Amino acid sequence: MSRRQTRAVPVGYAEVADFHVAVARRAQPELSPGPLLVGGDPAKRGRVVGLTPDLRALGIEEGMAVAEALALAPSARWVRTDMKRAREISGHLRAAIRREIGAVETSGLSAFYFSAPGNPGEARRLAEQIVELVERETGLALRVGIAPARFAASLVAEDVGSAGVGVLTVEAFDAFLQALPVERLPAVGPKTTTRLLELGVRDGAGLRALGPERLELLLGSTGRSLWLLACGEDPKPLRVRRHPMTLSREEKLTGAELGPSELESVIARLSTRLEQALRRDGLWAGRIALRLTSADARSLTRSRALWPPATSAADVAAAARDLLERAESDHGSLRRIGIVLKGLEIAGAEDRQLDLF
Repeated sequence: MSRRQTRAVPVGYAEVADFHVAVARRAQPELSPGPLLVGGDPAKRGRVVGLTPDLRALGIEEGMAVAEALALAPSARWVRTDMKRAREISGHLRAAIRREIGAVETSGLSAFYFSAPGNPGEARRLAEQIVELVERETGLALRVGIAPARFAASLVAEDVGSAGVGVLTVEAFDAFLQALPVERLPAVGPKTTTRLLELGVRDGAGLRALGPERLELLLGSTGRSLWLLACGEDPKPLRVRRHPMTLSREEKLTGAELGPSELESVIARLSTRLEQALRRDGLWAGRIALRLTSADARSLTRSRALWPPATSAADVAAAARDLLERAESDHGSLRRIGIVLKGLEIAGAEDRQLDLF
């Protein structure tokens, strides 16, 4: 066993399996059960972003053309990706998990890494609490894996199935790694798998036996990375963080003098971008500031509290317009507008439940 394994802090990985399918079925319950594809318009070369597990057995995967996927599975139903709803539900999911854990590292719209307790029993209890919380507040099924290394935590979660908790202890880690098929290691695609099988390497034990020098000679830097993973060494560090304290967006103004309609458009664009940031982290804002910079580089800032807290572009834009009126500046001389959201807090799930579902 590598030295890293004996002193590693357990890592947790939580995700909603087949997230886009879950989002689509929440919006349209009649889509469940049955094979389902989520993606772009097949007539416009749309790509698959989500699919039910039964379709994977047919060779369909994310990134494949929807038209090709439908040809392989003519009985499957197709629905268009609803990214706006997916981002909103993702923010709600993040808010729920952050209230339970605090600091997390997000991965995509529906997955999270976190530092887990060292005691396996405590780690399992925490994971079960997260699963129950997410189910109660969002209706989404969560699967959680806990292991002594980051990459292994995600594999343990996969082994759980669509929902539940799996814990891999330090004592069982070495046996897990030695028996792990090479195709399950991160960044191992079909070509690398084929090359390793040609060398007689089928699992982690085979990778260890070849050694880092020979693997690097055969596969380049990828070979050494695979050897480290087979030994339980994950070079990718865990970067958990709590939610940001402020969010800001700004836009430089160019061209002729700006009229009210142009300023309204700028504020609308900035507010939309801030709404996306709020939803991404499941936050609301309790305070807003408007920063104005004129052609002679002079700056003016106006701020106010927000009650109720802002969660949408409409909330942000209305407050920003109010501050712009109060600023009493020469709008035609403005060269930069910025909006800053402060007093950020994790959005209360109970206040958004009806809007989401």
